Amino acid sequence: MSFIAAGSRYLVTGATSGIGKAVVEALLENGATVLGIGREADKVAAITESYHQTFEFHSLDLCQLHLIEDAISKYIGTGKFDGFIHCAGRDETTPLPMCNEENISNLFKINVFSGIELLRVFSKKRFSNDGSSIVFISSVMAELGHQGKIGYCATKAAITGVVRAAALELSKRRIRVNAISPAIVVSPMSDMLLAGTSHDEYKEINKMHPTGFGTTMDVVPMILFLLSANSKWITGQNIKIDGGYSIK
Repeated sequence: MSFIAAGSRYLVTGATSGIGKAVVEALLENGATVLGIGREADKVAAITESYHQTFEFHSLDLCQLHLIEDAISKYIGTGKFDGFIHCAGRDETTPLPMCNEENISNLFKINVFSGIELLRVFSKKRFSNDGSSIVFISSVMAELGHQGKIGYCATKAAITGVVRAAALELSKRRIRVNAISPAIVVSPMSDMLLAGTSHDEYKEINKMHPTGFGTTMDVVPMILFLLSANSKWITGQNIKIDGGYSIK
């Protein structure tokens, strides 16, 4: 059974890899129309070719906040959105003595400020339908913390605050806003982060997830559910999908 209504329209950031790309593919397979935002069009070239009538990709550096509304405006002429999924983000491990204003600010730009700007634009009536659904990707690190990840943990915690406040503000239009907090999901970003670990360190990190590392398809079904009318009474929530990481 598909949760997604054929012909519904979605905006997905981080569309070129990991969870974002998997969400794009799942939405298209279910008959939705998608605007994907990311940096490298070649990473979604096969999707663009296969779904040239229902998928459009826009290359955009989301740290350029002033460009966001114009980029979405060019697409909206063919219809309003029914949902927005903010998967774009960056992880970084920086020991406290090496933290500085610049690297913390850069993390907040992509992980938080771009999401708030997209949320602001999406919330306008000319961009979104009443009853739409918004999903942000946070992290279990938002609540649990991790050494060397002060900036990352701070940004992911900020997302959960944004979700709760926005859920209240947008409820008058029946727009729902929720977050999903995964632990480590196998993706290009996690591969890069784990590349520098030894075999023993890798095994220890894996053991922190009682059912092992996740895959994108462990997360996507919940996103599709939250986008659908089946979740119309769920808003302002942060749902952990972490293989037991947070209860260990």
